[in-house]
Amino acid sequence: MSASAIMVSCNGVAVPLECHPSHPGLDLERCKNAKPFVDWLAGLDSGLKVSKIVLHDIDFFGPRVGFLKLEAVTKCNGEPVPGIIFMRGGAVSILVRLLCEGVWYIVGARQARVPVGKENLLELPAGMIDDAGDPVGVGVKELAEETGIVLKKKDLVDLTALAYEQSGPDVHEDEVLAAPIRNKSTPLRGMYPSAGGSDEFLRLYLHEREVTRAELDAMQGKATGCLEEGEKIVMEIIRADLFWRVCSDAKALSSLLLFQNLRAAGQI
Repeated sequence: MSASAIMVSCNGVAVPLECHPSHPGLDLERCKNAKPFVDWLAGLDSGLKVSKIVLHDIDFFGPRVGFLKLEAVTKCNGEPVPGIIFMRGGAVSILVRLLCEGVWYIVGARQARVPVGKENLLELPAGMIDDAGDPVGVGVKELAEETGIVLKKKDLVDLTALAYEQSGPDVHEDEVLAAPIRNKSTPLRGMYPSAGGSDEFLRLYLHEREVTRAELDAMQGKATGCLEEGEKIVMEIIRADLFWRVCSDAKALSSLLLFQNLRAAGQI
C-alpha cells in the first residue's frame, strides 16, 4: 500500500484508495468525497470483493469534481474481473413528444461530440445530475436550457421509475414476475449506457404536449444550450415515427423502448 493512501469502506471492509504512480499528487480526499464515488461505494453488490482502488486522474468542472478515472482491483466469485472505471455519476434525458395537427414529433438536439468524432450528433436533451442529487430538477433545468421549454417537476414522467421501481397500490401485474429477476442485484438506478467502462446511469423522462404549427416552427433550428458549460446546441424537430431511424443515441433508443412498452402496458 502506498504511504499516501487513504482508506475507504467497500461493503464494510476497509480498502486503500491510492494514486497511480504516474499521478502521485492527485487529491484523494476530493475523490473520496465526490458524489459519484460515494454513490458507487454505497451501491456495490456484496459479491464484488474490492481489495484496492487506484486513482488515475481527476477532471474538474470549475470547483466541482467532474470525471474520475479509477481502477478497482476486484474479484467476483473468487476470480478477477475488469475494474477500470470512467466515473461520472448520473444524468437525465428527456423524451419530448409534441402533437401538432394530429402528428406526433420528437424534439432532438444536435451538438458536437468529440469522443465519437461528430460535429452535430443527434440526441435527446440531457444533462448530468449535480451534487444536489435532484434528477427531476436537473431534467427541468436542462430542458429549459436546451429547448426553451419551461416546465414544472410534475410535468415530467419518470419512465425508469415506472419500469424498475414500482411500489404501492398501483403496482403493475407484471411486477410479480419481474421483481425476483430484477432483485438479483442491487436496485437499478436507471439505464446504464456503457456498464463495461463507466458507472454512468440515466433517468429517462417523458413530456408530452400539444403545440400549434407556429410553436413547432419556432423550435425548428433554434440555437440553444448553456454557453458557460461549452454547449452549442441546435434543436431539430423530427416526426416521431422516423426518429428511431435517424437517431442512434442510446438514451433516445432506450427512452423509445420504455415509452412504447409502458404505453402498451397501460402505465402511461
